[in-house]
Amino acid sequence: MIASALPSPLRAGLRRARGWVRSGRLAAELGPRAALAGAARRLRGPAAPFPAPEPAPSPGARFDAIYAIGYWDGEPKRYRVYNMAEGLREFGYRVHVMPFERLDDVRRHRWTATALVLFRAEEDPLAGIGPALAYARAHGMRVVYDVDDLVFDPELAERIDGLRLMGPYQRRRFIGALSRRRRLMQRCDLVTVSTEALAREAEKLGLPAAVVPNCLNGEQLRLAAALPPHTGGATVRVAYLSGSRTHRRDFRECEAALLMAMRRHRHLRFRIVGYLDLDPAWAEFGERIERVPFLPPAEMLRSVGECDINLAPLELGNPFCEGKSELKFFEAALVNVPTIASPTATLAAAIEDGVTGLLAGDENGWGRAFDALVTSAARRHAIGEAARQAALSRYTLRTVAPLAAAALGLPAPDAPHG
Repeated sequence: MIASALPSPLRAGLRRARGWVRSGRLAAELGPRAALAGAARRLRGPAAPFPAPEPAPSPGARFDAIYAIGYWDGEPKRYRVYNMAEGLREFGYRVHVMPFERLDDVRRHRWTATALVLFRAEEDPLAGIGPALAYARAHGMRVVYDVDDLVFDPELAERIDGLRLMGPYQRRRFIGALSRRRRLMQRCDLVTVSTEALAREAEKLGLPAAVVPNCLNGEQLRLAAALPPHTGGATVRVAYLSGSRTHRRDFRECEAALLMAMRRHRHLRFRIVGYLDLDPAWAEFGERIERVPFLPPAEMLRSVGECDINLAPLELGNPFCEGKSELKFFEAALVNVPTIASPTATLAAAIEDGVTGLLAGDENGWGRAFDALVTSAARRHAIGEAARQAALSRYTLRTVAPLAAAALGLPAPDAPHG
């Protein structure tokens, strides 16, 4: 009997057992602390979502879209699922959000929808994928795969900086996940992605793709409106926000120029929010380097709002980095902070160089950009305000939710509520 044909309770038990085995392998590679963390995650279930978990719909419930989350780590689910669900609901659509590992509930409870969206999920017979997809197609649902990173091409694994931090077992699991995502993606009718670069990669597999950009949510807009203006003063703070330890090669794009700027401008301080390992060359700056731990989204927005310049370096020529979205630009823009960014295709399209931000393609370009913004509060203010206007016109749910609705095959939306 194939795994997808097993009863749901038995598949759930097998998933839990598999989780324990994987945690044991990780513990052997990383030590007992990793085992304890894995055990805690299993006892809690999937990472706590925001907002609170949704109640199970009644049998036979009908929706416009059902989102199944297949990747719980970090913030991607916020941009690709919860933000989209919030925006679609504001336009009156009926949306349900659920864990991917419960995908077969769609079939068992006879739920139907115009679109079934699988976010960054991996092919997994223990999730009941086969019966669920067969049920979805029998009931006319559009099956959509959504992804926000180039994490479906195992041939590009070595271009992903985070691989250097993994042990042998983690590497095998990670590369295997790339293949499993690709296999599930190829079983879907459409791929929705956050950037044009990712759309091209999906189309190389012969799959139709639609771009639905990442965007700001209502909480972010309300928080930004309530923040007091940043008055600055004699000190100029440049911020680098890193949600993981996998961005060392990205930071090297601007590191030499930032070191020189720190030496030239004694009033410049460097704030690191999240994870970044610095080379010994940074020791000379002592307290001028500010370390802030990884923050939840609202606190992150407050922290960058206290700064004067935001950095968005990405390793040029790396296909994985080309797939990255412009969220570092538009979130800093929301709080009037100008960004200096690497000119990937996505960031170059988002930023009007010299107007809504600055683009820097080499060490000299980064150096000129630092000097231009560090020495002129007026220019920082002008670019920050222009960036804010651009963010509000292009990256809010009122703009992006209709794009999501069109991609999912939903009828044209009504005016948003509220």
